[in-house]
Amino acid sequence: MFRLTVAWPLGIAVILSAGCGASLVKTEGVVQLDGTPVEGATVTFASEDGSKWYTGFTDAAGKFVLQSGEKAGATPGQYKVTVVKTPKLSGLENAKPGDPAYLKQMEKGVKGRPGSGTPLQTGSSAPKVNSELPAVYALVTTTPLTATVPSSGPIVLDLKSKP
Repeated sequence: MFRLTVAWPLGIAVILSAGCGASLVKTEGVVQLDGTPVEGATVTFASEDGSKWYTGFTDAAGKFVLQSGEKAGATPGQYKVTVVKTPKLSGLENAKPGDPAYLKQMEKGVKGRPGSGTPLQTGSSAPKVNSELPAVYALVTTTPLTATVPSSGPIVLDLKSKP
């Protein structure tokens, strides 16, 4: 009887923990344009239904780590991937990706992305994105980039000047 009493609560705890929302998985990668690392780009992973999105910012080596708010990682699943590099505004030359001033600039420069408050659009009414990278990579509706989380290693996003 003792074994059943101890095992029962433990079994319920295991079932409940397995049924809770998916946890975040460390997700990192590198962005290259024609084989050269891209510094200062914003990488966004958007779920197929647009309900989840995770962002990362590339460093000098083109490396990024995804996060949601202040939590590192992304939930397992299939994602469309966008990459945007906006020109720095006057007075933000020394701002680093992730700085509040940089994030405000990204919000202004990228329309039609998850979390921007603008619905995703297609066709001639698609929003214009101010990016130093080819425009095809800027919107969920046009990007050819996809990724699966978890990945077996760093995700390599190899952009082409002429996609």
